[in-house]
Parts: sequence; C-alpha cells; structure tokens
Amino acid sequence: MLVWMVLRWCLFGLIGCVLGSAGMAVAASPMLHEHAAVIDRAAAPPGAPASRPHLFGSAPAVTVTLDRPAQLDEACILPGSDTPPDQEAPWLHVKLPHRWSATHPGYRGAMWYRFRVVLPQAPAGIWAVYLPRAVMNAQVWVNGMPMAYSGSMSDPVTRNWYVPALVQVPVNVWREGENLIQIKVVSGYVSRDGLAPITVGPLAQLEEPYKWRTMAQVDGTYFANIAMLALGVFMVIVWWRDPDLGAIGFQGAAAMLWSLGNAAWVASRAFLPAAIWERGAFITMVWSALLMSLFFRRFAGRRSRRFEAFVLVLISATPVWTYFDFSVEGFARAFCLVYTVFMVCMVQSIYWLIRHRRRDREWFLGGCALLIPAAAHDLAFQVNLLPFDTIYLLPYISPVMMSCIFYVLAGDYGRSRRALNRLNGSLADTLAQREVALRESFERLAQLERAQAVSAERSRILQDMHDGVGAHLTSALRQLQSPPSQPVDLNLVTQTLRDSLDQLKLSIDALSLPPGDVVGLLASLRFRITPRLKAAGLELVWDVTDLPAWPQGQAPALRQLQYILFEGLSNVLQHSGATRLTLSAKDCGDHLQVSLIDNGRGWRGDGEEGQGMQTMRGRASVIGARIEFLTTPQGGAELRLILPMSHDKHLDLSSAA
Repeated sequence: MLVWMVLRWCLFGLIGCVLGSAGMAVAASPMLHEHAAVIDRAAAPPGAPASRPHLFGSAPAVTVTLDRPAQLDEACILPGSDTPPDQEAPWLHVKLPHRWSATHPGYRGAMWYRFRVVLPQAPAGIWAVYLPRAVMNAQVWVNGMPMAYSGSMSDPVTRNWYVPALVQVPVNVWREGENLIQIKVVSGYVSRDGLAPITVGPLAQLEEPYKWRTMAQVDGTYFANIAMLALGVFMVIVWWRDPDLGAIGFQGAAAMLWSLGNAAWVASRAFLPAAIWERGAFITMVWSALLMSLFFRRFAGRRSRRFEAFVLVLISATPVWTYFDFSVEGFARAFCLVYTVFMVCMVQSIYWLIRHRRRDREWFLGGCALLIPAAAHDLAFQVNLLPFDTIYLLPYISPVMMSCIFYVLAGDYGRSRRALNRLNGSLADTLAQREVALRESFERLAQLERAQAVSAERSRILQDMHDGVGAHLTSALRQLQSPPSQPVDLNLVTQTLRDSLDQLKLSIDALSLPPGDVVGLLASLRFRITPRLKAAGLELVWDVTDLPAWPQGQAPALRQLQYILFEGLSNVLQHSGATRLTLSAKDCGDHLQVSLIDNGRGWRGDGEEGQGMQTMRGRASVIGARIEFLTTPQGGAELRLILPMSHDKHLDLSSAA
C-alpha cells in the first residue's frame, strides 16, 4: 500500500503541474501581448503617440565576422503584405523565439521579420541563412533579393513547421557594411505560428547543424513512425490470430493510430482539405492515448465495463471537441484530459506489476519511466512553456515504450510456449507409455481370444461328436443289446457304425475348409461317402460346377450344411432303394442351389415329416438356408438346399455350433 500511495501522490502532483502549466500558458498570451505594447510605449521618444511601436531602427544591428556564424535573436516584425514593407512601416521590435500569439493573437496570414547584419567585407564564399524552425513556411530576402523557398507560400501553405530550412545566398548579394535580411513567414490552418532564432554564416559551417536537426526533426521521426506502425501491425495480427489477447490488440491499434497521427503532423503536404487533415491527426493521437489506457487496464487485470464505456464516450466525443474547439489551446486542454486518464491507468498497471512481482517488470517500468518525462516535456512544449525550437520527444520515446511493453508480453508468450512444449513432451511420453500398455493389453486380449476360440472349437468338436458320432454309437449299442428272443441285425449295426465313422471323418475334414468353400465341402463328402455308395450298389453322379464363396459359410454354417447333406445321404442309403444318386450344385446368381437327387421310391406320401426331415429343416433355418423336399418326375426324391448369396449381419450362428 505504501508503494501505491507514493505513486498516487506523484501522479496527482504531475497532473496538477501539467494542468497548471496549461492554464498559465492559455492566460499568458494576452498578457504577453499587453507586455509588448507596454515596452513599445516605454521606448517611444518623448511626444510620440502612445500607440506608435518601435521603428526598424530600434532593432540593433549585429556584426558578423567572416570566420564563424552568428545567431540573430532580435528582429522587427510587421504583419501584412506579400512584398517586403519599407523602413518607415510600423515595425515592432521583438525577441526570438517569437510566437504570433504573444503579439498578434488570432492572426493568420503573413508576418515579416527584419534583421540587420553588418559585415566587415563581402564574403568570398557561399553564405547561408539557417532557420531551425519557421511555422508554417518561410521565404528569405537578402538586400531586397528573394531567395529560393520550398513548397507553397499561399493557401494551402506547405507544412514546413517541423522542417528546418537552409537557404543559400549567392555571393554577389552580400555587400560590405550593413545588410538587410527579411523573412516572410506564412501561417497554416491551425498552428502555433512563429520563428525561432536564425543563424547567418558560411554554408559549410551551417550544413552540419542543419543536417543533425533535419535528422532529429524529420528523418528520425519518419523512421520512428515506420517502426511504430510495423510494431502496431504485428501486434494487431497477433491479436487477430488469437482474439483472447485483447490487451495486445488495444496496444497494437494504439501504436498504429499514434504512427498515423504523428505522420500526419509532420507531413509537409496534406492529401485532404486542411480542416479535415488537422482534425484527423488530432483525433488519431487522442484515440491512441485512450486505447493505451484500455491496454493498461486489461494488462493489470482491472477490466471494467463502466471504465471502458467511459473511454468509448471520450472516443466518440473527440470529433465533437474538434468541431467546437479547434485551436491550439483546445488541443492542449484535450491532451491534458486524455493524458490524465492515460497516466491513471498506467500507474494502476505499474502498481499491479510491483504488487504481484511480475516477471520482466523492469522492462515495463523502464518504458513507462521514459514516457512520463517525455510526455510532460511535449505537453509543456504544446502550452508554450519551452523554447519555440524545442524538439518533440514522444515520437522517439513512444516506440521504445511500446517495444518494452511488447517485450514483456512476448516473454509471457515465450514462457507459455515453452510450458506448452514441456506439457506436450510430457503428454507424448505419457501417451507412449499408455500406448505400450494398451498394446500389451491388446496382446493379452488377443491371446485370450485365441484361447477362447480354441476352447470354443474344441467345444464344437465335442458337441459334434456327441450329437453325431455319439448318437450313432448309442444306436449301435442299443442294436447289439436287443432281447434274447430277437436276433441281432449285424448289417444294421455295421451300417450305424459306418455312419458314425464317416461323420467323424467329415467333422475332421470340415475343420480345414476355408470359409464359404461349398465345393470343398461337397468334394470331401463325395470322397468319404463313395465307398459306402459302391458297397450299396449306388451310382454317384457328380454334377457340381465352380461356385463362388458362400458369404454366410463360416465354419459353424459349413458343419450344419455338412450334417444336412450327410443326413440326406443316410436316408438314401437306408430307405430309398435307389440305384443312382446325383450330387448337384450350381450358381443361380442370388443364391447357390445344392441338391441330392435319387431314383428311388421317393418321400413318404402321408404328408408327415419324420424326425430326420425335421432335424434337417431346423439346421437349415439356423444357417439362413431354405430346404425343400421334392419328388422328381421319374418318381425319385430330391433334397434341395437354397443358400442365399446376401450376407445377413443379423444372423446369429452361435447356435450353429
């Protein structure tokens, strides 16, 4: 709290000084004018009218040596004509630097400045007149000869108020003795018009100060504006890519507006009407300071809707202000208000930095420490508390402050990126570990599934043996255990045991069949059953074409199909009395048709299905097939199976095992 109290009282003191300075400067203009009039009346000769100012002769002549330049800080002034006034005109004696507001408040037009220079002899080399600052534009006359000038001297006047001028004077213009230098200064639309002390001397000696001042007032300002604009564009792009960085967006927009406004002030030629150009430059500078105020609040985590609404009102009121009070004094009052808001927000941000011991805070504090005296300096210059030829500091300090603040934000971003990279690395390591663990789990699960599949296959084989081979063995055992009064039918027992053995062999063959291989299943059945058919006197006719894979033909379905066909063959052997058996299979497009056709007695004619036929029909329904028991035209029987080629995803073959 002690730090905050110290900063708060320092801020209040600075604000009081700035506001007091602005008030004193506004009140000083008429006082200076009155003071100049009093001096004129006091210096007038006895009996002269009280209103008559000093004549040209009251300004002392300055003797200039030929080896070094001389500064001229006293002149006589006279507003008015396009050509140099004569000596008898009512000239007014003033000290330079001179502001028109001190002697001619509200005057716009042309002002003549008259100097006397005494040379011991005519210079042999080229001499020049150096004007550090003339607002807005100026033309030099030496001994009645006009010298070259830059830009326009009529409305719209070229905006050379921040551009120094070095005017070369031909050798033949100077003369030994007294020389008369006259400078015509023309005003702009809204400006603090005036003239700083001028320097007369050899051109070679004046080029160096002219070069350095041009660099400080023009070239350096342009370079700083370009840097500021580039920095602002970069920050706005960062904010545009990440809208959560609202503070950076405000700072970037403020930097861009500051650069544009400052460039508009120093531009020598306006691209718009002067009224719009001047107001636009002022508005952008004010908006820049207000947006920086929002940045300071956001940066300190003190986001307030009321304050942001207040700033929005100020932003909206700025164009209105320029409409009703568009003057140098109005600019000063507006900047005092805006800088007050700016300074309060900046001090709050500094307090937050110190209180929370934020990293890189020394850069932020350093940038603000440079900005505060620079802003006070330029504001004092605006309210005429500093010499007329003073150089603005904010164009140079503002990019430094913005860079320092952005360095802090870039540090936050860099640390966040490094933390994110570390987190990504940690997540990658964790993910790799999880992936290894998951792969091991999958491997264990696959092993378990393989074990379960083997177990299920064993269970199916046992079930097949129980249902097929076991049933036949049980039947054979019962046949052997017939009553003593009834002899054992050895042929029937032999047939039952052969059926059991063939079914066991077919079950073993089915284990190696590929999924959907109906042709392989039929070939295996043919191979196993042919010896029995020959022994029974049956001729087997093979009528099987090349068949596509049956989509539903997984191992359980193939075994069920095998059981159906084997049951049909057993019926032919035991009950048909046939001499020829045809095993047929063909592709009918949307289904496969498998048939057993004999030339025997056919099916029973009572319309009832026996146990074998019901068993076959049940097995067919399990695998999604359709079974038909038909009678051939010759009187024989046909067992027809229709196997659909469409894959039924909803068909449950778990019961087919």
